[in-house]
Amino acid sequence: MNLPESLLTRLTNQFGIVATRALLLAMSEKRLPTFRVNTLKGTDENVMSTLRECAIQFERVKDVPHAFLVKNKTDKELLAHALTTSGKIYLQGLTSMLPALVLDPQPEETILDLCAAPGSKTSQIAALMKNTGRLVACEIDEVRFQKLEHTLALQSASAETIRVDATLLHTSHPEQFDRVLADVPCSAEGRMNLNDRRSFSFWSQKNITEHAKLQRRLLRSAVACLKPGGTLVYSTCTLAPEENEDMIAWLVLEFPFMKPMSITLPFPTKQGSHKTATLLPTSRYEGFFVATLVKK
Repeated sequence: MNLPESLLTRLTNQFGIVATRALLLAMSEKRLPTFRVNTLKGTDENVMSTLRECAIQFERVKDVPHAFLVKNKTDKELLAHALTTSGKIYLQGLTSMLPALVLDPQPEETILDLCAAPGSKTSQIAALMKNTGRLVACEIDEVRFQKLEHTLALQSASAETIRVDATLLHTSHPEQFDRVLADVPCSAEGRMNLNDRRSFSFWSQKNITEHAKLQRRLLRSAVACLKPGGTLVYSTCTLAPEENEDMIAWLVLEFPFMKPMSITLPFPTKQGSHKTATLLPTSRYEGFFVATLVKK
């Protein structure tokens, strides 16, 4: 299957012919399953022991804490395994694990996950905080909210869940949080699979524009929820500049007191003008974008 011609042109103009060819190859390859150990319920050592007992071949992912790659099982098989159904591990893409690590939540802090469902990053944050402090998870959609609560319960992750429009959350929670994660809805270009037309059939310039409008509203709320001196992490799973670099450029223009900070990631990144980081899709992980800003 081929991506829309207009998207191919955009990607080529954005990254160049060579990088786009590598990107398209990565979009056509089937990635091995990856998971994160839930340290609220177990340890890497205990999980590895179980994997060996079950003859599951695995590899630890360098520089991503508690992350593993599985070589001889499918996602479906792992989802049915007792390690997953008991909440000891959580199937999650490698780049999806990065925002919580960049956020670097500390025990006893007050943290907001602005767009929390289905709970992958919320539960990871709870584990990093060792279930201390205050963690607020926001989601407006009823079905996704139920998935969020299910994930947190299964992972034994302590969080205060709120079903509300995140663009309005600042009216009830002004300047309350030490750190805010805004992992926002996006056009999902980084997750496109050339073998699955459904993953890119929705793509259009209009789709990007509509997401960018929503993202700006979410960021206004995120900034207002953040304490002075607090940290905001913004992330998407798209490659669209309008939702990534351009969004951060808008943010620092709109809120001059928000200062971009440097990010160190375990994978090769394309650095942007405001210290942003873009990860292009590879055979191991999906495309992703992340930026960190501090409220001065």
